[in-house]
Parts: sequence; structure tokens; C-alpha cells
Amino acid sequence: MNTPRVVIAISGIALLAACGSGVDQSASRFNSATAGTSVRPDALGLPPLPVPVAPICVGPACVGGQVESITLGPVTPPTMPTNPLGPVPPPPIPVPVPSLCTATNVRMQVLVLSATGSEPSLQAIQQALGYHTIPFTTWVATQNPGQLTADKLSAGCDGKYQGVILATGNLVFSPDGGLTFASALTPTEWLALRAYEQAFKVREISWYTFPGADQGLNPPASGTDTSVTPIDATLTAAGQKIFSTVNAANPIPITFAWTYLTTPSDATVTPLLVDSAGHSLISSRATLDGRETMALTFDSNPFLIHDLVLAHGLVEWVTKGLYLGEFRAYTAAQNDDILIDDDMYFGGVLRMTANDFNAFRAWQANSARVVTKNPDFRIAWAFNGVGGIAGDGLTDAARTFSGDFHWINHTFDHENLDLVDYNFAFAEFDNNIKFAQAQGYKNFTPMNVVTPDVSGLTNAAAMQAAWDAGIRYTISDTSRAGWDNPAPNIGIYSTLVPGLLHIPRKPTNLFYNVAKPDEWAAEYNSFYTSFWGRALSYQEILDKESQNLLVYLLQGNIDPTMYHQPNTYAYDGTRTLLSDLLDVAFQKFRRYSTLPILSPDQNVLGARIANTMARNSAGASGTISQTAVGKTVSFTSPVSVQFAVSGICTATSEKYAGKCITNVTVDAGQTVSFVVL
Repeated sequence: MNTPRVVIAISGIALLAACGSGVDQSASRFNSATAGTSVRPDALGLPPLPVPVAPICVGPACVGGQVESITLGPVTPPTMPTNPLGPVPPPPIPVPVPSLCTATNVRMQVLVLSATGSEPSLQAIQQALGYHTIPFTTWVATQNPGQLTADKLSAGCDGKYQGVILATGNLVFSPDGGLTFASALTPTEWLALRAYEQAFKVREISWYTFPGADQGLNPPASGTDTSVTPIDATLTAAGQKIFSTVNAANPIPITFAWTYLTTPSDATVTPLLVDSAGHSLISSRATLDGRETMALTFDSNPFLIHDLVLAHGLVEWVTKGLYLGEFRAYTAAQNDDILIDDDMYFGGVLRMTANDFNAFRAWQANSARVVTKNPDFRIAWAFNGVGGIAGDGLTDAARTFSGDFHWINHTFDHENLDLVDYNFAFAEFDNNIKFAQAQGYKNFTPMNVVTPDVSGLTNAAAMQAAWDAGIRYTISDTSRAGWDNPAPNIGIYSTLVPGLLHIPRKPTNLFYNVAKPDEWAAEYNSFYTSFWGRALSYQEILDKESQNLLVYLLQGNIDPTMYHQPNTYAYDGTRTLLSDLLDVAFQKFRRYSTLPILSPDQNVLGARIANTMARNSAGASGTISQTAVGKTVSFTSPVSVQFAVSGICTATSEKYAGKCITNVTVDAGQTVSFVVL
């Protein structure tokens, strides 16, 4: 059953009776200019609303409805165990042989080698490549004993991999729970791998290694679990050149990871990351047989900050900065329900005012863009046109300053779409589109929608109505089973309306129904006191929640995050819960990274996701060809497709942190080539 459209204008006493009186319902929450006639563009064909005589209440919350359901975000990043490694005899080194190839061709994909398939470092590697959208193959040696032969790596002068990453140095593992250690590759396999790296000039990273002669390192002076004693590591001058987007002014804390302290054993080794005593934690090496290797002497997993800080530089190094894929730091914050009321945790309702809107706008312009150096950051407002009221300060402010933000269709009345018919759903989408167009919203496109309470995605009538209204990108809720990303930065196409892309959106624990620090603390602690063992203060909650946002930023996670308009109520006239949270997250990110934070509109995110998915399903491939006179990169595909390539520059390339990202279009059966300078 659908809740009837509600726009109520009543006396102050009646407002409290209808909407509840638990939260401050004084005029400070409702601009006195809300009295007046409602905005109804002629194109909507809706009857005129009664003239309000007092503050208004708009939306389902005004008749006692719960506007949203409580959706919980992750309380803290997951933890994973870390285990020590042991020494094994160094693998054999092939005798250098002059190449007979006047030109070599190497496929643009990475080979990931794992001993067992269960190493935490393996998951870190796969995540790093996934968020760069780089094609890769995982080879688990113990599942394919003795089978890594030369033909698996190359055919004549054609190589199959542009880089090699080992989950553990020497591919070491323990078959008996840590009593003994062995290499998962045979000497013959090692010779094949290293001969390939030598012939095709392919770099190799050992993501976690027990230091030894094969890495040009001395046996470790000590090994320690940094879960107990963290290590503050700093980049050397050589390391700063490789990890160029890491903020080298601050140390990188190595925590919750088994770590070995060592020093170089020969002059071919260059320390890149060291502790306060000068022990080498990351080092590169130019081997005598002509290979380039890098070794990390500490463990990693997908959620450790040191791994996330370093992963981008590691991927750039192993690929030599040229790869199929793209990487950026994203914060796509979407704030739902602007223009209507939300029901509140302590009772009552809240609709932000023009003062709240302008306070948040000032924060975005100053603190977010200038202080924490994110000039491209902007929030997206998901709006409900039913709350657009003539003469209302919030409605006027949204229209006047629409160019400062993104705007997303949230349906006209904020009705749940799970059970509605086609005509009802189409009207909800279409009326809101017409409202935005009548208001002259900038940075708005009919292609995007955030459905109320993430509803309607399994309703064929609603999804067909969305498509017919011009919508191409919806959002899903990653906390719901079956609606998370199938892989990093990958979305979900509708099974009901092919071509309609669901972009996974991450909920947070900044709940929809809180506007002040005490409200948020009360509701947060109602869920998580038992988890933490005590109630947390507001500042502690900011620290916990911002840590999840830090992980997303460092990952290069493209998923939007979910918030609601009460979170942008200026609780002290200036600050809001959302701005407080993002301030802490941005400050943490800037401690480690100089990468620009981007906030593209939903359709831009969707197009990037769709292009990666199309590339993967099409079987498109890239090849790096090297001759004595230069390097060429070529792309082919059996079907027409467009995809991103990093490291080639054209007149239309995007420049991100000094790096070119280029969208390449390849028609079916066509080969497109670029000369790389």
C-alpha cells in the first residue's frame, strides 16, 4: 500500500502533535519563509497545494511513517592473522642468454603467483590489482605442481605477462603449520620464470618475504609481530621517487604484520623504506642476470593501512606505469532526502533549513576543498521534489547554489517502490526529473536515481519505468546479500532490464535519523556498546567511522557512500555530523597520500564501471611491443568497446596526479595503436 503524498502546513501545536515532539521542533529547524504557495511546475499536472499558514512538514514522516530503514555499515575494518615465514634455499638463477628477438610483445596483464592460495598477502595483491582494474591471472603453485613451464609464460617472442608478483618471497610456505618451510616451485619452474623475466624485461615483486640471498639481503637481525610493537617506517630518497604519491613527510605505521629487520648484502640493492635504525623494509634490486626485483619484508592483508598506502606505488612499479586500467581516490558522498522531513531517533522530524544548507556549502568550499586540499570534492544531494516550496529558504538556496553540488533523482514523493506498478513508478521518476528541470538544477542528469530505501530493484515494473524515464544508473546497498560488488569497482547489471546498471553503494554508521553529536552517540552506542565493551564518545565514533572511509579512499574504491539530510543539519550553526566525519577522514588520508580526491557524478562513476565490465566481458586485450627504436601499445577486441588505459597520453587524456588516463575506443576486430614516448 502506498503512503499518500503528504505536504502539511499546520499550527505549531498541531505540528508537534502530528510529527512528534522528541527533538527540538523550534523555528530554528524550519525557516520562517516556508509559509507560501508550493512550487508545482505546470508540466507536472499536479493540483495546487493549500496555502501554508505556518511551518511545514513534508513527506511520509509527517504521518508517522519511517522514512528509511536503519542500515548498518561495517563497524571496523576486518582483521586477519599474520604468520612468520622461514628460510629456504635460494632459487636457481638462469645463465644470461642474448635475446634472439629483434622485437618483443608482452600482453598487458599481471601474473600473480601464490604458494597455497590462502596467504593474506595474496588477497592484498588481488585487491590492489582489482582497484586498478588491471587484468591478472592467479597461479597457485601447490595446486599445479611442476606445471609452470616456459610455454605458460611465452610463445616465441610473445610474452603473456607484463609483471610478476609473488605472494611470498621464493614462494615459501609451510606444509606443517610452521615447523618447516619449502618453496612451492621446483628448480625447473624457477628457471623458466626467471628466464622469462630476463628475456622480456619483466619486473617482479615479493609482496612479503623472509630476507635472504635471493633478495640481496642479509639474514634478518630480528623478526617481530607488529601487532604488539608497531614500526614507523619512512621512505628514502629513492623510495620517494617510486612511491611518489605517498606523503613522505609522515611515517608509515607498519602494524598487525609479522616484520623482518634486515640490511642489504650487496651494492645492487637500494633501500626504499626503512625503520628508524636504517633496517631495510622495502628494497629494489637490479640482479646480475638483468632482472629487476622488489622485496617487502613485512606481511600485508587487504585492510592494513601500510599495505593500502603502498599498494598504488607497488602496482605502478611492477607495470612500469603502463597498464590496462585506471586508479583514483574517490569520495562520492550521497546525501538523501533533501527537501523533505526525516523521522528522528529521539522522536519528531527534521527538515534542514537554508542556514544548514549554506553552512554545509561553506564547509565544502573552505575546509573540504582548501584546508584538506580536495578542490574537486562535492557532495551529491538526492532530492524529493514534493518538498520544493515557493518562498521556502531551503528550496531557494538549493536552486540558487545548485552548481556547487551534484543532484540525483530520489523520486518525487519518496515512496517505497518494491510493490508499485509501472504508472506509479514512472510518475515518481518523471515528476522529479521535471521538478529539477523547472528549478534549473545544474549538475543534474535524468540518467541517475537513488531509489527510496534502495527499493524497487527487484520490481520489474519499477525498473522498466526507470529505464523509460531515461534512467541508466541506480544504486544498490552493499550490506544486503547479493548486492555487494562482485569484484573491486565492478557493478551489477539488472536482470530485469538489461542495460540498467546498479552501482553498489556503501552504508555507514552515520544513521539517517541523527543530526546532533549526542543523538549519533546514543544511537551508535545502542548498537555497538557490546562490540567495543563500552559506550564511545562522539570523538571516538568519528575516529572509528572515519577509519572505514580512509580504507575506501586508499583502496581507490569507486562506490558511493550513503548519508541523509539530517546529517547536514548545522548543529552549532556551523558544523554538521557529516562535515565532522569527512574532516577526520580527509585529515587521515592527507597524512598518507597526496592524491587528489575526486567526487564524480553518479553517471560518471557508472560509465567507468560499465567500461571496465565491458572490457572484461569482451575479451579486449593490450600488447606492449618493444623494438630497438621504441615502444608501441596496441589494443584489440572482438566486439566494439571503450576502456581506460593508464600511462599513454593524447590530447584528450585526463591528467590525474600527473599521470595520463586515456579512454580508448576499439571497434570490433580493429587494432588501435599508440606510440609511447
